[in-house]
Amino acid sequence: MARKLFISVLGTGLYEKSVYTQGDFKSSETRFIQQATLELIGCKENWTEEDRVCILLTDKAKVSNWEVSSRKHPHTKEEIAYEGLNTLLQRMNLRPQIMPISICDGKNEDEMWKIFQTTFELIQDGDELYFDLTHSFRYLPMLILVLGNYAKFLKNIRIAHISYGNYEARNEEGSPIVDLLPLTVLQDWTFAAADFLHNGRSEQLTQLTQQVFKPILRDTRGEDQQAQALRSFSDTLNNITDNLQMCRGLNITKEKDICRLKKTINQLSEDIIVPLVPVVKRIEQSFTNFIPDSNILNGLHAAQWCYDNHMYQQAITILQETIVTYICSNYDLPVTDIDARTLVNNAFYIIHNKLQQNEEKWKLSNYGKKEEALNKVRELIKLPNIEKLSNSFQTATDVRNDFNHAGFRPNPMSADKLAHKIKESIKEVHNIIFGDYVHQPL
Repeated sequence: MARKLFISVLGTGLYEKSVYTQGDFKSSETRFIQQATLELIGCKENWTEEDRVCILLTDKAKVSNWEVSSRKHPHTKEEIAYEGLNTLLQRMNLRPQIMPISICDGKNEDEMWKIFQTTFELIQDGDELYFDLTHSFRYLPMLILVLGNYAKFLKNIRIAHISYGNYEARNEEGSPIVDLLPLTVLQDWTFAAADFLHNGRSEQLTQLTQQVFKPILRDTRGEDQQAQALRSFSDTLNNITDNLQMCRGLNITKEKDICRLKKTINQLSEDIIVPLVPVVKRIEQSFTNFIPDSNILNGLHAAQWCYDNHMYQQAITILQETIVTYICSNYDLPVTDIDARTLVNNAFYIIHNKLQQNEEKWKLSNYGKKEEALNKVRELIKLPNIEKLSNSFQTATDVRNDFNHAGFRPNPMSADKLAHKIKESIKEVHNIIFGDYVHQPL
């Protein structure tokens, strides 16, 4: 089980007593939001000796609000009974260790980074973090958000709680505790969307959608339609990206998953999670060029999509195989037959090496009988645009071989040249098949 870690900054002000509330929760009457927040998150009932409660203290906060039994009232100048936070926390009989952590005042950039480092060093790999930001420096909420993402990356932590006690908004019910966790959730969605739209990776989006729909489906016994749509969106997007990353050509050309994805996106509403709506719309836009139902030309759109998402090896692999598939599908050759596909490769080789009039040098696959293979190649080398496609196929073959052999070949291309060649090859094949084709990446 992950260790739970509570982190809060103790301020220096003289705090009045209040009851803090969130939903049905009401805290004990207290001067300190830290006590109320620990009650809210169930620290006494659910936390163990392995967990930690860390209170960040400047020297002034330690004197004013940590180790203190009385204070002078700022207006009346009267000395009043005033129990410090340390006394109150000890009285709560919490099982986790309570750790006062000295920090500097944070008055400049150097001190800000010292606070950042001090806080970061409190965190262990895999921790579950609980933050209270009530009595912190003005920039500390931003620092905590940055620290949280930094620790997610380096220490694989999870942020379980971020809140702020709004004493100034108190009413007859008490002072509200504001839930700030949606801010870090929004950051997660933003990073996940960027990872998908720039790199074609759906893992983070899948994890986030599962965090939303799984508890809803559990609580509703699978009946919630929005949660069902979100699960379908997650599963379908995963299937699409898996097919693209693994170059699953047959699945790419059928495009049933993209039709299903668009359908589930239309079923989603803002009721389930607001930040998801613009994210999924952007994802839908990234598949705009794909043709519904089964269409070989979806291979070209897939090659372009992979290129736009920096999946260069997948892009050139799909492009080269799509050129062959395009010829097979249009001229009565089975697209999954190895010998038939090799026959198209033979035709491209013959044209590229100008052997059309020299049949004795033709080396053909075992597709059907020898005469049948000869006749089919004779037809193929006379097709419209076959010479242009042959040149594109040869370029794609050179680039793909350079990739597959990791550049261990005579005159390997530089990384920049490989990317440029792929981009130009995709454009060239589009122009041959579609005419003038203008690609506008998202």
